[in-house]
Amino acid sequence: MLPSSLIGLVLFLVLLAPGFVYVLRHEKHVAGRPFSAFRETLRVVFVSVACLLLTGLIFTWMRWVWPERTLNVRGLVRDPAEFARGHHVQLAWWSLAFISAAIFLAAVAADRRVVAGVRWLAALPPVRWLSGSTSTQIRPASQWARVFDLYEKDDPGPVLVGLQLDDGSYLRGRLWVFNPAFEENEDRELVLSQPLTLTTAKGREHAYQSQFAIISARHIVRMDVDHLPRGFQFDGGPAGELEAEAAKPTVESDG
Repeated sequence: MLPSSLIGLVLFLVLLAPGFVYVLRHEKHVAGRPFSAFRETLRVVFVSVACLLLTGLIFTWMRWVWPERTLNVRGLVRDPAEFARGHHVQLAWWSLAFISAAIFLAAVAADRRVVAGVRWLAALPPVRWLSGSTSTQIRPASQWARVFDLYEKDDPGPVLVGLQLDDGSYLRGRLWVFNPAFEENEDRELVLSQPLTLTTAKGREHAYQSQFAIISARHIVRMDVDHLPRGFQFDGGPAGELEAEAAKPTVESDG
């Protein structure tokens, strides 16, 4: 049922704020495919309701532990108008605290570490048996993000990326940032930083002098990814031989 007054509309939007914050942070930190407007709306509503219910349980516990320091919910339910007139300041502060707590829970739920923990829990055999999920099912996430963040929990070192481009050249460099969007369109890009090496289609390798190289996904034919040890030095440090071996491109010379 849609709100029929301005106050009702404002309250409706405020109550949906937790779900909106969740979606915004989830899209920023967790890679995934875009969903339909109907599904996105359901997600906002579901997350908002879940966070408000959890916050309500927390505030109920607080009311039970500190009855003299918390809002008199029974008085509010019995006579809302009279209670609001007599305790409008207290009611305003507790309402703000309630909504803020729900928004905070939604933001925490969208954190990539929490999402990773939920995915780990979902991969346990009992949960997989109950949900019917398999290791070969289609996963709604960018393969770029899955490969680049493969060892995120192990405090990884730099990521070395080699790109076979559609003109036959091969660009190699350190991963700096990437767009984790699921769809490969003109908005999806990959940024490599120094040291950069370019191998032409004729097999001639030379240093790429720019500080950064931005490559559109539409020009990438193949991507090679190597996770290097933490503390790896690209300037000929102790792991210099590993870099030379791991980053060596496979390009056939045409003469």
